Amino acid sequence: MNAGWPSAAATVISLLFATTACNSDTSFDRDLIEDATVRVRADGCGPRTELGTGTAIADGLVVTAAHVVAGSERVEVVNRSGATIDAEVVVFDPDLDIAALRPVSDAGPPVSLRSQPAREGDVGVIGLISADGSVGLVEVDVMQRVTIRTTDITLRNDVERPGLRVDVAVEPGDSGAMVHLPGGGVGIIWSRSTATAEQAWTVDLPPELLDASTRRALIDPVDVGPCL
Repeated sequence: MNAGWPSAAATVISLLFATTACNSDTSFDRDLIEDATVRVRADGCGPRTELGTGTAIADGLVVTAAHVVAGSERVEVVNRSGATIDAEVVVFDPDLDIAALRPVSDAGPPVSLRSQPAREGDVGVIGLISADGSVGLVEVDVMQRVTIRTTDITLRNDVERPGLRVDVAVEPGDSGAMVHLPGGGVGIIWSRSTATAEQAWTVDLPPELLDASTRRALIDPVDVGPCL
């Protein structure tokens, strides 16, 4: 990822602490998470190809970061088996930095989404996909529940993003990776910290991706704005 990877030089405007006890259920369907993790490729902004990470969720959708697909003319997902699948962008939220894609065929088995908010001390994993399609699961610790005052992905408008500060090391190309906690996914990585090593910011999934009826209605392509 180039300039599309946003800076985490943002202001924390609220810290919402729950219980500090770790969630005692630390079980994950690791095979499912690996199979649901995909590479997202977006073309159309000059000669470069934007790369990000996506996750298959219910009703045939893949969730990723909006800055990965901004300004794109063609979007593809590459699943763990190496199959390349064309996809349409059906949700594009430059304020939250979240996008949802609808591939023309299933990209992978869907992961569940957690209905309960994440808590400080929860331990989970994120799926990171390499250039050869292999997926590795990396442990992630929830440090704080936060609301971040930052800018939208165009750097023009002030916005607020509810999410988490997490202890995990990520690299360009990992943006869009979902944080999986016991009970399901809770949000996606939108930026690594520029101030502290091995920390990153997540943003919560919006309501239209948490509700089955609204997910199924997300069919029509949407405008993805200008190139970044």
